[in-house]
Amino acid sequence: MIIFNQDVINNFFYIILSIFLIFFLVEKKLIQGWYTRGATLVSFSIAIILCMLSPIYNNPYCVHDLRMIPFVLGIMYGGPYTGFALLVVLLASRTMIYGWSIVALVIYVVIYLITVMGMKGFDFPTLTSRKKVIFSVVLFTIHSIVAAFIANAMTVFVIDKSYLINFIALPSVGMLILTYISETLFKQIQIKQALVKIEKMEVLSQLAASISHEVKNPLTVIKGFLRLLNQDNLPAGKKEQYLTIASSELKRAEEIIDDYLTFAKPDPDQVENISISEQLQKLADMVEPLSNQQSVLVHKNIVDGTIVGNTRSFQQAFLNIIKNAIESMPQGGDLKIESEVKKGNALINISDTGDGMTSEQQARLGEPYFSTKEKGTGLGLMVSYRIIEAMGGNITVESKIGKGTSFQIIFPIDQMKNSSSI
Repeated sequence: MIIFNQDVINNFFYIILSIFLIFFLVEKKLIQGWYTRGATLVSFSIAIILCMLSPIYNNPYCVHDLRMIPFVLGIMYGGPYTGFALLVVLLASRTMIYGWSIVALVIYVVIYLITVMGMKGFDFPTLTSRKKVIFSVVLFTIHSIVAAFIANAMTVFVIDKSYLINFIALPSVGMLILTYISETLFKQIQIKQALVKIEKMEVLSQLAASISHEVKNPLTVIKGFLRLLNQDNLPAGKKEQYLTIASSELKRAEEIIDDYLTFAKPDPDQVENISISEQLQKLADMVEPLSNQQSVLVHKNIVDGTIVGNTRSFQQAFLNIIKNAIESMPQGGDLKIESEVKKGNALINISDTGDGMTSEQQARLGEPYFSTKEKGTGLGLMVSYRIIEAMGGNITVESKIGKGTSFQIIFPIDQMKNSSSI
């Protein structure tokens, strides 16, 4: 009486290996439809052939192995068409290995039809995992009993205690375990697919919020200069300067929108030499209305140097940092914009005398939706961090509650201009 031997272990190993192969192929691609059915067909075909090459029991009247398990699993998870292809593979392999048998043909065709009708009758794809496991065990037990009656009717075949154990009980238990493994693995694929969809929606949400946030920066600058234009006795030169800056900020807002609209198919960034002193001075002029409104004194000590990157991205990154620094001082204070060239690097320091941050808050800077401001989104600094990193820079933050915050950004120098202080 054969209950458990090395060939039984081999058969289970081949089937488990085929299930994991399907999981690996489908999990990597996350493609449904023909790809999943193809992976199921190939993997279970290999399992069927390997099971037949390691028979558990073989005599002149009967060859026993666990080929039926991958065959039935293939029908259940691959569908009727995949199941029919597996039926062809099974019959062809059985004929090449053991020779032609009309009994085998009748048994496999009947099992195929019972499985397909059972799946349709119970609407197998909609069943819960637990019900699928129960369905598979009951169905496989019915298969074994039907196969025994067909074999008994068409040829010399004895149904005894050994048959009940080795041909019905053992394979049914194996079917239970293997269906459970299949359900667990395929559920992991479904969870990953759901997570991918959630991540896409999250990215879309962040993108929409980021667009809104980034466009507000130039609009805030424009709003400030429009207020200044309403002043009485404003010199003509100042008026022209304010209009020029407001116009350039409108253009910047348009460019930001264009950048996000082409986010899915971005063009390579326009790389150019960036003059640190020129851009920091321009940024200081941009935030002048906001700093005046907040009673913030801006101190500049800028040493020029040239770095490589995208000018618009550089402006966007540092405008976020400077604007945040000013907004952290609602009762007024001092803002320092400093730069120096040291050991082949350009060091830019933006420091304020604002509220400061705790060490926990510092650690979360650059995360989306984290902000120390009541109505902040955190997207501004997130964008700044990504831009600085993309330009090969490194950003560090030092802050103390009640004493202010200092951002130090280090860029590799491309070429230095003559040092000069502003």
